Amino acid sequence: MNRKIVVADDDRVTLQMLDHVLADNSFYVYSAQDGQAALELVRKEKPDILISDLVLPKLDGLALCKKVKQDPDLSGTIVIMMTAVYKGSAFRPLTRDCGADDYIEKPINSTILLEKIYKLCSQSAEPGKKENPS
Repeated sequence: MNRKIVVADDDRVTLQMLDHVLADNSFYVYSAQDGQAALELVRKEKPDILISDLVLPKLDGLALCKKVKQDPDLSGTIVIMMTAVYKGSAFRPLTRDCGADDYIEKPINSTILLEKIYKLCSQSAEPGKKENPS
């Protein structure tokens, strides 16, 4: 079964790149250019994974992540945060506090992103197994 992914980023180039990489790896990809549209897509599509930029119009990525993780119908959604603004240790506490499962820095390395996705998907299939973002 192919997994659904919602990608939220206000940068069209990033959205197109992620759509291409993820679709080529048999994921169904839904895109949104702001946090509110992403939240609506997540509620409608019930994806396995949400990949969200930190800085988004209408609803920032951290607030989006919190809303998803606090919703009983969506709390099992894997959330990966992306950032070009915060780097390394500055970003780790932000992702942990909002409930994100992991994060990745921009520019996105598609190999690293796919490794994170597959790792998190395999962990979500194993009850009681979940690691903190690294």
